[in-house]
Amino acid sequence: MNAGFFRRAFSSLVDITLVFLVVYLSFITFGRTILRNQVPDFDEIYTAYQEILDAYNSDLAIITEEYSAAVELADGNETLEAEAKTAYDLKYAQLNTQNEIDIEPYNRPLSAYFLSTVYYYAIAFLILMTIYAIVVNGKTLGRRLMQIKLEGPVHSVTIFFHDIVFKYFFIVIVFVISMYAGLILFMVSLLVDMVFLSFSRRRATLRDILLKINVVKAGYGY
Repeated sequence: MNAGFFRRAFSSLVDITLVFLVVYLSFITFGRTILRNQVPDFDEIYTAYQEILDAYNSDLAIITEEYSAAVELADGNETLEAEAKTAYDLKYAQLNTQNEIDIEPYNRPLSAYFLSTVYYYAIAFLILMTIYAIVVNGKTLGRRLMQIKLEGPVHSVTIFFHDIVFKYFFIVIVFVISMYAGLILFMVSLLVDMVFLSFSRRRATLRDILLKINVVKAGYGY
């Protein structure tokens, strides 16, 4: 019998978590250092940037406290509350304007670093997930835990397209371009999978049908 949506979803969640953990460990072990070395004087730039952010957050906390105190002193007087709000909005706008001016010199080098970090995670995830899925011939830890397996023409090519290209590749690429668009595509892909698994005759996803693969329930110790 083909496995249902939730069994397959939890299986994927286990595998994603495992691979992301490895990617994260690789990043903090050597990836972060490599990327930071690409930015001249990164330590000085990042330290100055953090000091500016700390000062901004401190000033923001002060004007927020001042506003809260003014509202409390107003004791329900709408005119005084409106004046307090106007004063807060003015100080908040001035604070943001000054902060934008202060961090402008650091935006370009740090933006390049943060963008490289996103690329690192995306590429490393796709590479490691590909190696992982192919080396174990589709018998990932998630599938073993949820007792499901692939049946049909299961080999390196079909596993690559079934478990990587049609499952993660496009979502990751879109996510790198736009986080929100990536999340939307991810949710849409889950919805499509749920619809196909619930209403198709084979209880199969579109990628299962295209590659003539079945994801079936397996017994213990498969």
